[in-house]
Amino acid sequence: MIVGRSLSWRIILRYTGIPVTVHVLFALAIIVGYRVYDASWMAVPALPVTVLAAALGVLLAFRNNSAYDRWWEARTLWGGVVNWSRSFARQVLTLLPRPGSTREELPLSELELAAVPSPLLRSAVDRPAALNAIAGARASDGAVRDRFGQARMPTDAKVSLENIAVLDSPPEEQRGIITKMVESITEDSRELIYAQMGFVHALRCHLRRQDPLPEIVRFFRPSVIEALREEHNIPSAILLWMATRLRRIYGQVSDPQKVVFLHVTMDRTLSEMTNLLGACERIKNTPLPRQYDILLYVMTRAYLVLLPLGVVEELGWLTPLVTAIIAFLFIGLDAVGRDIETPFEDDVSDTPMTALSRTIEINLRQMLGETELPQPVQPQKGLLY
Repeated sequence: MIVGRSLSWRIILRYTGIPVTVHVLFALAIIVGYRVYDASWMAVPALPVTVLAAALGVLLAFRNNSAYDRWWEARTLWGGVVNWSRSFARQVLTLLPRPGSTREELPLSELELAAVPSPLLRSAVDRPAALNAIAGARASDGAVRDRFGQARMPTDAKVSLENIAVLDSPPEEQRGIITKMVESITEDSRELIYAQMGFVHALRCHLRRQDPLPEIVRFFRPSVIEALREEHNIPSAILLWMATRLRRIYGQVSDPQKVVFLHVTMDRTLSEMTNLLGACERIKNTPLPRQYDILLYVMTRAYLVLLPLGVVEELGWLTPLVTAIIAFLFIGLDAVGRDIETPFEDDVSDTPMTALSRTIEINLRQMLGETELPQPVQPQKGLLY
């Protein structure tokens, strides 16, 4: 997304440089033929050119308004992703059962695990025995940070999967969040919030047709990552994993009314994120009708060919200059409309999903009490991606 106060000439020339130059050279050839070689037949009446310009202006305005609506809807949807991600983390931290307030959780038997339909869902309900047996540490499902906010793996995304679930010794000094709730953050809650971070980054990569696994490997334990490799729609699979993980947590609650309350509240949040995912996919997979693009492209070029023929008699040697100004306007409007109608392509005018994903990650890590946070994405040469 362009966030600078001024527009770079590099971007302007990228969209308009070559076609405007071609039409200016054509206008120069027209005036040379008309004046130097006395080719009076090159001049045509100006009225048809004027009418065509008015019609093109209406069509360009309609197409660009439709394209802007898509661009703004994409930004609105990602605003919803930001808001619902924060809401999900808040609900996880404030509504889910606390240690000592629930009945003891019993490990699932091999028969029960075998009944779970997929490796992805088994990773959501199975508690790894190796992590339960670690002396002096609370049971963990492989979250990449311990309950004190200390990293359990290097920040380098190329680290091997075997190192993801390595526990560090807890520091002497506890690190709290805004309300100093660090002691009540369970490993279930922590891993769910990390899964939400992974969902956001996976959604960004999914919309850009990129492989999300390298971006989300630091948010999940190896068994989950391996299960996600088999999924075609990874963001949707992560939401399913989160819902299955929540169902296991509901089993720790003895009060049926509270179970219903938790289910309704958390399921609404997951449903909202599913709706946001589907709406983004709708914009990504349903472009504006190609008839608009083809018709406007052909008629704009035809008009710019006729333009110097219609004004050469009255403007003379000013024809190339006037052609350059009008060509820049019409070609620029056509290029802007084409650019903003696809807001998920990782281009200069697109929704800054990288920056928004980083913002969500920073917010959620702070809610977990972490102090070593990634830096916000900064604009580069007036562009924010």
